[in-house]
Amino acid sequence: MRVELTRGRRPRPVLLSPTEKSRRNTRLIAGLYALGTLILFIQAVLTERFNNFYIFRSSWGHLVHGMPLYQLYPAEHGDLFLYHPSFPVLFFPFAVLPVHFSLLLWMMLNTFAVFYAVRQLPATVKQQHAILLLIMLELLNAIQSSQVNPAMTAMMLLTLIHLQKGKVRTAALFTCLLFFIKGYGAIVGIMFLFVDRKLEYLKYCIIFGLAGTLLPLLFISPATLWQHYLDWFALITDPVIREDCSLFGMLHAFAHDFSRIPTRADSWIFLAALGGLITAATCTAIARTERSRYLLLGYLMIWVVIFNQAAESPTYVIAVTGAVTVLTLYSHKSVKMVLLVLMIFVTSLCPTDLVPKFLNDLAVTYQLKALPLTIVLLYIQLTLFFQSGEVKID
Repeated sequence: MRVELTRGRRPRPVLLSPTEKSRRNTRLIAGLYALGTLILFIQAVLTERFNNFYIFRSSWGHLVHGMPLYQLYPAEHGDLFLYHPSFPVLFFPFAVLPVHFSLLLWMMLNTFAVFYAVRQLPATVKQQHAILLLIMLELLNAIQSSQVNPAMTAMMLLTLIHLQKGKVRTAALFTCLLFFIKGYGAIVGIMFLFVDRKLEYLKYCIIFGLAGTLLPLLFISPATLWQHYLDWFALITDPVIREDCSLFGMLHAFAHDFSRIPTRADSWIFLAALGGLITAATCTAIARTERSRYLLLGYLMIWVVIFNQAAESPTYVIAVTGAVTVLTLYSHKSVKMVLLVLMIFVTSLCPTDLVPKFLNDLAVTYQLKALPLTIVLLYIQLTLFFQSGEVKID
């Protein structure tokens, strides 16, 4: 509401039009995103806590100097580099700029990639604003860790958005970029099965896939690249690489098993999860609606996190964004309220210092981040199953 001043009269309020209100609210949310990211950047610089960024940044130097990518460098950072051998080349611009300036750019890029992707969703502006506000806490958690997961979240959304628009080349590019960052993000490529121009999408995936696979050859020899691929595959298939912030980790915690050793029960759970995924995809193929495709996208974004034994807390921005999108756009009001409150409180709030210590300890000890998202996954599974009986053609 604006105030119009007139001579000799009291100020008269002037109501904003719906368009002006939407624009104002969009700017306000964008400002909150920027402010939150800036505060986290200042905190990271003051505390020197941006280890993940150091890992990404140093990978470029290791690559171009012919050093192994997948071993510890304790003098440089405190963890292993787990990403695709092409990732250091993609990260190149942030590796050569001054460290604090590039960190700020990196954090802002990840933040506003998600902001942009949500704004492209086939939803009302009010719904887009609701999604942006509901995922903000989880997004800032990922940004605080200088992780790449927000950018992956954006590209997962944009893959289906562009497929729906018939822009298969752009969709294929996002799918391949997801693979060249963290391989499991490319699971959204499944969505090509439910749209037109499938062969064209596959053609561009092959082109971009080959280009990305060979990209490091601009800087290293074929023999060195081959060794990097062998080392990378050995690392990502090593069962020791477990963060346990997943459904498996939660179940192990409830059983007081903190050994991080895969069990037979884990195998059975994963087989059941795979069966659920196949069922959800089949129901989407039968329904043939835009609604069913976005339901499946949300399902995939949750599935790839809670059944990922290498998932960690910042990875959950992917799952939470998928869940919030589905609940905001397609769920019944009562279900939406219950599941959103449960998810925001247990998944996003309880693992932080914003709640009493006993709640934080409970959430962290028992890996409860996965619990509300498992419930949302089952809700989407049932929704897809019952919708598949109502065949509609776009």
